[in-house]
Amino acid sequence: MSSTPRCAFDGMADDYDRSFTATGVGRALRGIVWSHLDRVFHGCRSILELGCGTGEDAIHLAGRGARVLALDSSSRMLGIAEAKARRAGCEDLIEFRCIPMEQMSAYLAGRRFDGVLSNFGAVNCVAGLPRLAADVAGRLTPGAPLVWVVMGKYSPWEWVWYLAHGSWRKAVRRLAAGGARWRGMTIHYPTPGQMAAVLEPHFLVHRLSALGGVLPPGFAGGWLERSPRMLAGLTWLEKRAHRMRWLAGLADHYIVEAVRRP
Repeated sequence: MSSTPRCAFDGMADDYDRSFTATGVGRALRGIVWSHLDRVFHGCRSILELGCGTGEDAIHLAGRGARVLALDSSSRMLGIAEAKARRAGCEDLIEFRCIPMEQMSAYLAGRRFDGVLSNFGAVNCVAGLPRLAADVAGRLTPGAPLVWVVMGKYSPWEWVWYLAHGSWRKAVRRLAAGGARWRGMTIHYPTPGQMAAVLEPHFLVHRLSALGGVLPPGFAGGWLERSPRMLAGLTWLEKRAHRMRWLAGLADHYIVEAVRRP
C-alpha cells in the first residue's frame, strides 16, 4: 500500500473519537457490535484485529481477557490507541502494529490466531478482498470465528441525508462500479452477497446482520445529541431491526459472522 491511505487516516485521528466514538450514535452502534464480539469470541485467547483505529475494540476485548494483535496503517491512530490502552491498564494484552492489511502475511508469517475482527468499514479500503480473505484464513486455526463490519452498497440514510443537503454526487457515490474516490484512495462497497462470495472459499458464512439500518450514519447523527429520547428510541428499534437478514443489504454497515473452514 502506498503512503496515501496512511496520510488520509492520520488526518482523521485527532478528531475521530470526538466526532464518532464518543457520540450517542457511535456508542449505540459500537455497543451492538460488542454484543456480537462478546458472543462470538467467547473463549478466544488470541484475536487479530484489522484496522483497529483508535483502539476501542482491542481494549474491549483485552478487558475480557483476550490477547489482541491490532493492525492499522495509520501511525497517528495507533499512537492514540496505545495511549488509551495504557490508561485502561491493558497494554500488556494488546500488541499494536503499523501494518497495512495488504502486507499482513509478510509480517505475520508463522503466527496463528483463534479469531479475527475488522470493524466499521476497514476492509472496504482494500482493493483485493479475495487476497485478503485468503491471507486472513492462513493466519487462523480451523473453526476460528470471523467478525467483519462492512460498509454496504445501498444506504438509504446516506441517500436522504446528502440529497437533502444538495449533494447528489455524495448521495450516489457508493453505487459507482469501481468504488468511490476518497482522500486519494478508493473505497469499495460490496453487497452482503458479494462479501459472502469472497469469504466462502475459506470461511463458512452463517450470519449477516444490519448495522445502521435505523440509526443514521455517524456524520448524520449530530442532531440526536440534542434528542436523547429520540436516540434511545432509534437505538431500541436498531437492536431489533439488525436481526433481520434482509435489512443487511439496506443498511449503512452490515455485520458478517463466519468460521474458518477446516
